[in-house]
Amino acid sequence: MSGKPFVSIINPIRNVERTIEKCLQSLIELDYPRESLEFIFADGGSTDSTLRILEDWKKIYPQVVIVSVPNCKSPGQARNAALKIARGDYILFTDGDCIVRKDWVDKILEVFLKDKKIGMVGGEIFTHRTDKNNNVEAYCEETGFLSVSGRCRMKAAGYYPNIEKWLPHEVNGNIDSPFFATANAAVSKVAADAIGREFWHEITNEDVDFSIRINKKGYRLFYQPSAIVDHMHRVSLKDYCNQLFGYGFGHPLPVREHTKKVFEICLQYFGYIYIPIPFFVRGVLYIGNFHLMHIFGVLFLVQLILGLPANISGLLFLFFTFLYFKPVFKLNPKTKFLTWAKIRYISNWALMRGGFKGMKTWGVFYIESSW
Repeated sequence: MSGKPFVSIINPIRNVERTIEKCLQSLIELDYPRESLEFIFADGGSTDSTLRILEDWKKIYPQVVIVSVPNCKSPGQARNAALKIARGDYILFTDGDCIVRKDWVDKILEVFLKDKKIGMVGGEIFTHRTDKNNNVEAYCEETGFLSVSGRCRMKAAGYYPNIEKWLPHEVNGNIDSPFFATANAAVSKVAADAIGREFWHEITNEDVDFSIRINKKGYRLFYQPSAIVDHMHRVSLKDYCNQLFGYGFGHPLPVREHTKKVFEICLQYFGYIYIPIPFFVRGVLYIGNFHLMHIFGVLFLVQLILGLPANISGLLFLFFTFLYFKPVFKLNPKTKFLTWAKIRYISNWALMRGGFKGMKTWGVFYIESSW
């Protein structure tokens, strides 16, 4: 035996035949003793060749464990099935479209072993391109989609801030919300047991709630950027937008579950400025370039139609439009400016539409953020 802690790596899957073998190969190649590892794949009803591929690998590598989750409603439900049988002193999470770096486990464990009050560790998420000619993958790589760096204003390794005021922006899963996405996260056995070893049974945002409950139990969350996972993103604009729609749909739910009755206005300027207002409805209203571009654009058209002076509204529309698309000028190759601008705009609308549906579904006032 290696003497190293036993580690369970949980992976909820459904129809990931495109990416699962790369994920498996990266797990097998981890620089960590195989006798101290188990890979638990919780399948939520795959109908493609995912299960056949897993069964073939299981014949060679006994560390592969397959759990079937019939009528699975969410990745959280799949993870719960895996958590029931996980034997690890530490439980790591990733996804079937992710490739873990060889030192991933060691980088995570070195944090846990230095402070017993650390209940969760999360690492950095980069892009792995599967098709060098795919525009969506290229856009995700250029913009750092899903990158953890910058969340809670942090870029270097360190402790996430504890949630203290329980304001909407602290728990909604956005930029200043201290949580770890389960594409690259880990929890100690004792911390997992402290919250019942379970994700909530809602259909979305289970990773945000899981992190919040760990923090509520007095455990700290630690960001370890050297623990790296490479993510194989969606390859079609439709699928990418569906993913962002889901994020927007989920953000209001933890606001309903975890905050005081406070309404926040968030100005996306000079960083993020939050203005809390005690109110009978919980919620967040983000105001950024995306919103102001549309507000002044509509105002400009209305004034033109009514024959009113529209110089100021027209100039403000152009100003905020320029600010909104300004980051696109930094993306490469420059010859695809219009492609990058299209993806930026359409995906932001998908996030907004998700927020509108989430607002209606969860009973929380929620206007999503601008890119």
